[in-house]
Amino acid sequence: MLKRLPWYLIYFRLFLTVFTITFGYYRILGAPYIILLAVAAATDYYDGVLARKWDVETASLRQWDTIADTIFFLGVLAGMWFAYPGIYIQYAWGIYTILSLEILRYIYDLAKFKRGASYHAVSSKIFGVSLLIATIAIMGFGVAMPFFPLAIMIGIINELEGLFMSFVLREWTYNIRHIGVAIKIRQRAQ
Repeated sequence: MLKRLPWYLIYFRLFLTVFTITFGYYRILGAPYIILLAVAAATDYYDGVLARKWDVETASLRQWDTIADTIFFLGVLAGMWFAYPGIYIQYAWGIYTILSLEILRYIYDLAKFKRGASYHAVSSKIFGVSLLIATIAIMGFGVAMPFFPLAIMIGIINELEGLFMSFVLREWTYNIRHIGVAIKIRQRAQ
């Protein structure tokens, strides 16, 4: 039962997506939204920690962790659209750039590997933390500067690194810390 807990944390984070949208729509902001984000961040952190501790980390678990993160933050974007459409519109260029790169990468990964990538690179962790801070600033305090533009720039870098890793790797793999590791894997395979 306990060894299934990482999966339950992922499912719970997916469930929390409903609240990211609902809270934004009904403008349940400030402390309730920050608590929602804190709970989601805890599930994201502990699903990996517990999976490694109990030696139940699998490619499927890591892939669903990535999917849950993506869906959760798409819900956050929808909530932001409802609560702060002006902020959303102001930064639409960055939001759509990241979403376009994510879609491009996913299509490329499906074509090349027959499934989506799940690298969990350092850049994706930095992007996740920066996005969490930016979301707290926006949904908690109604402030986008300077955190949201910074998160957008980090997100673009992360997406480009992920796309380049997918290009470099010959076979699907997961938990690639950075592009240098992907290059070494390719060199070893030659």
